[in-house]
Amino acid sequence: MIVRLRACGVGIAQRMFARRYRGVMGEDLEERRGAIDLARERPFRLGAVEVRPSTREVVGPGGREVLEPRVMQVLVALARAGGEVVTRDDLSASCWDGRIVGEDAINRVLSRVRRISEGLAHGSWSLETITKVGYRLTAADQPASEAPAFSRALPRAEPDHVATPRRRVLLAGGLAAAAAAGVVGYGVWRLRSADQKPPADVAPLLAQAEVAIRQATATDDATAIGLLRQVTQRHPDYAGGWGILAADYAHAAHYAPEAVAQNMAARAKETADRALALDPGESNALLSRALLLPRMGAWQAVETSCRDVLARHPENYLALIALGLTLGLVGRCHERAKVLDKEALIGAPTPALLYTHVVALWAAGRLEDADRAMQRAMDIAPRHFAVWFTRLYLLLYTGRPKQALGMIDDEDNRPAGTAPNEIDHVRTVVVAIISQEPKAVAAATQLCLDQARTGAGHAENSMQFACAMGQLDAAFAVAEAYFFSRGFVVPDTRFAAEQSRYTRKNDRLTAVLFLPSTAPMRADPRFKALTEETGLERYWRASHSIPDYRT
Repeated sequence: MIVRLRACGVGIAQRMFARRYRGVMGEDLEERRGAIDLARERPFRLGAVEVRPSTREVVGPGGREVLEPRVMQVLVALARAGGEVVTRDDLSASCWDGRIVGEDAINRVLSRVRRISEGLAHGSWSLETITKVGYRLTAADQPASEAPAFSRALPRAEPDHVATPRRRVLLAGGLAAAAAAGVVGYGVWRLRSADQKPPADVAPLLAQAEVAIRQATATDDATAIGLLRQVTQRHPDYAGGWGILAADYAHAAHYAPEAVAQNMAARAKETADRALALDPGESNALLSRALLLPRMGAWQAVETSCRDVLARHPENYLALIALGLTLGLVGRCHERAKVLDKEALIGAPTPALLYTHVVALWAAGRLEDADRAMQRAMDIAPRHFAVWFTRLYLLLYTGRPKQALGMIDDEDNRPAGTAPNEIDHVRTVVVAIISQEPKAVAAATQLCLDQARTGAGHAENSMQFACAMGQLDAAFAVAEAYFFSRGFVVPDTRFAAEQSRYTRKNDRLTAVLFLPSTAPMRADPRFKALTEETGLERYWRASHSIPDYRT
């Protein structure tokens, strides 16, 4: 039933409900800021919906939904407050284990809470923003000064004398609280080593650096490195600072031109040595050595190193993305999607994370999940070139080519900063795929071969386009050039030179061989020779693993 208190004495009734709720959920500031263990939170009713934290369910007149863990934690934190204002610091303490969290991450979660109030809850309560102060839940049609009309907390199996002290133990326990939630907290930044607490004065630099590196552009890589160098200059004895800087150098080196990459690799080794001299077990410094390995052939070493780091620090961002990438490179697409599922729940929704998650879900055959993730990406970054092209290709390769053509022809909503002729080239291919007219297919195939000569990213796309048009000879010709420089040479530049992103020969991305769009190649006898020469067969034998397409 929708809670709408309109009669005389609304304020008194609402305050009674608020006090009653706080009596169950916690009534002081310490309790409100305590770490939220969803498994121990009792169900409660909030307006028109029943909230079940332990199963992450919200049930109301608008249906039933299972929330992301972070969204449920924030909803519980707001409900705990009983209509009082909850600050961002409160949310950070209770839902992010006290870590400094970027505005994008908090705003994304609050946006989901608002959608619940408007959808499942039928507007029976809302999330109010108090400018420069915080947030609070308010009941529909109530005066702004009065508390929200919660109905009642629902009973749970664990009695209060057990549950309430446990929440306070979690608050005091720090890492124990995080472990109970299945996550190890990092205080300031998920890249840092959990073995050494970072100095408080560099927390803003670490937070900014994380946001920068997540953007996955050359400019933002340089920004992150500059910020981390400031950290090491301020605190030269902080091993974690040197370790993070080493890992960032190693990560960024893969996308830089050859001369710059060599300099970054040298700096990564130097800074890793500095970190390990201060702390022989510094995790990011050890990770940086694996990240420096080439992406062609070193898959097992990188996987082992990433898993070692994640066993101790499950939210280490660079280890997560490196593990996800590596699993994709060797055709273990279902495992890759699970890694990206985790990162999508805990990471800021940058365009790079959004479109990478979509591709991982699609490669794993989780099409419904991919469509949902794609819609989220378009809601957040509709004109980001990588997000836009990912949606285009998802439509094209999942039986919706006419919708893909509609995207191309909607010139007002094309991605910003993309040359019109590049989109026109893709249009030629899409029209050929739709028509299957021989002359159109021949022209589009030749265009693919020409484009493959201009950049590594274009070559990856050309293999997929050729498969979609049934031109397997062209697809294998591009693969031979891309991986082995046979027939012609594929340059390191990915797409436009202005983007300053590169994929050098020893970093060529074998993940393209395992996408749904290249399934015809995998069914061709020539594919086995390709996996042998790239070293994939050797990896599968040594690691005792099986790529998804063989299961």
